[in-house]
Amino acid sequence: MSKQSDNETLLDLFSTRAPEESERRSGASASDETTNASVKEQRGGLSAVANAVLRESRRELGSQSAESSEEGHEISEDQIAQAVDRVCASRGFTIDDIARADIIVHLKRDLLGWGVLQALVDNPEVTDIHCYDYQTVVLQRGKQSEATGIHWPSHEAYTSFIDRVLFRLGKSLSTQQHTVDASFPDGKRLCAVHKSVCGSRGPLFTMRVPRVADATLESLVSFQVAPPLIVNYLAALTRTVESTFIVSGETGTGKTTLMRCLGTQFRADESIIAVEDTPELNYQHPYFRSLMSRTANTEGVGEVTLQEHIRTTLRLCPTRVILGEMRSPEAAEAFLEAAQTGHSGMSTVHARNARETLTRLESLLGRAQRGVSMDIIRQQIALAVDVVIWNCREKVSGKVRMAEVIEVGHFVEGNIQIRPMFKLVDEGDNPQWEVLSYSSFNEEILERNGIYLGDAPKFLGFQSASNVPAAQEAST
Repeated sequence: MSKQSDNETLLDLFSTRAPEESERRSGASASDETTNASVKEQRGGLSAVANAVLRESRRELGSQSAESSEEGHEISEDQIAQAVDRVCASRGFTIDDIARADIIVHLKRDLLGWGVLQALVDNPEVTDIHCYDYQTVVLQRGKQSEATGIHWPSHEAYTSFIDRVLFRLGKSLSTQQHTVDASFPDGKRLCAVHKSVCGSRGPLFTMRVPRVADATLESLVSFQVAPPLIVNYLAALTRTVESTFIVSGETGTGKTTLMRCLGTQFRADESIIAVEDTPELNYQHPYFRSLMSRTANTEGVGEVTLQEHIRTTLRLCPTRVILGEMRSPEAAEAFLEAAQTGHSGMSTVHARNARETLTRLESLLGRAQRGVSMDIIRQQIALAVDVVIWNCREKVSGKVRMAEVIEVGHFVEGNIQIRPMFKLVDEGDNPQWEVLSYSSFNEEILERNGIYLGDAPKFLGFQSASNVPAAQEAST
């Protein structure tokens, strides 16, 4: 294959281009386009015999893959080649060297790493990968979707890939278990949906790839999520074990990643319990415990809800309670009730801005406590919540930013007092945050940590950014 063809393949892999753009780029005639189409088809497809060899080899390697996973090592390339040769010999298939090499490449992609998706996982700009079927893979850079030239050689290869990935997490997909949510320790989050509920396409497979690799305060600054002053402000309040945070934002705005970063500020003598639907937080803390919700089995029994787990945590004597996400009114009620009784914590909720986050909490509590007056509901929120952080993703660049931070005060005359602290006012290559208040409800805590808002400039950026004081993380 020529170098020019290789370059075109790489361009097609990560971009969506209209047909007329391709014509202008190549200047090809109608006959040339037909020739190029047939070349691409040959490049991506296998013959019927080669597909049969691929299918039988994958089936034979399936048991070896399971045994290797239990023993803690991957299948080698030599084992893959030997399996292909054994299948050809036992079934009487005859294939040439090029077809054999193609089959081995497909099997390597399927059995090692992330298969055909590896190039997307390795691309630092890709945040989400959506697979509609074996022929359609779409990438997302922030909120922008783009078609790719990536595909599996067959439907069987695609379903085998999904089964292998879920097997590594102890999960499986079936007509009874038609949806699976799972995550890897490094933060990659998966969602798979069985073909039986996907209409004409499927199965569906989605992967979210976090791009803040290290959960540290420094990473929040280096990835320009927030400037040092805001990061240090939140870290100081986290270390006190007195403040409860609500992290809000739309889907894919780094809410869980932010909670993981702030988790590096938990004191070494704390007792921490996280309640989640899918294990994502995985705090590296000596006294960290986690509880997972569980859906009902095929007989409709065995369900364990988030709110049940939150109530259980109060019997386990935690210092801090973490709720992965407020998915139901009952879970929100249980979490806020725990916060009111003196257990500081963190949770996430979907909202379009910081103020609307409090409205969302009012709505959730209102549905959980029907007949309770709005004044009582707002008073509960004011007693439970101390800080609201709202994250967003820039529309143009797709970068995650900490867009708003507000402090929550007392309930006075029918309203919750709030104090806006910081707000993102300029996006792009040089983002700017405005300091909205030079005083805080937590003035003493901030001063003990060497943070004096009165000395801060009106606008914060990264041109003269100071480093995050990492020494305080473990010692405070």
